[in-house]
Amino acid sequence: MLVIRRLMTRYMPGMLTCQQVDSFLYDFHEGNLSFAQNIKFKFHLSMCRDCQAYVAGYKQTIQNIKAGAAIEQHPQKIPEDLVQAILKSTKR
Repeated sequence: MLVIRRLMTRYMPGMLTCQQVDSFLYDFHEGNLSFAQNIKFKFHLSMCRDCQAYVAGYKQTIQNIKAGAAIEQHPQKIPEDLVQAILKSTKR
């Protein structure tokens, strides 16, 4: 597979490398790539399973962070007796 990717980037003008895909990832996710960059990015993804997995992991990480942030914005009230029990146990 690595040989095929090297041949594609060597003989297909404008083909992005995996490193370029990585450097464009944030802008792709935010919708900041130009039309041509977006086409090249998606074309590379269509041909490269490693980058497909990498982008999927990136998107999953963002979803996990957003889910965690939503939980932190709505903390549950901690029962006062639990707080007092914890405080007592640390004074020993």
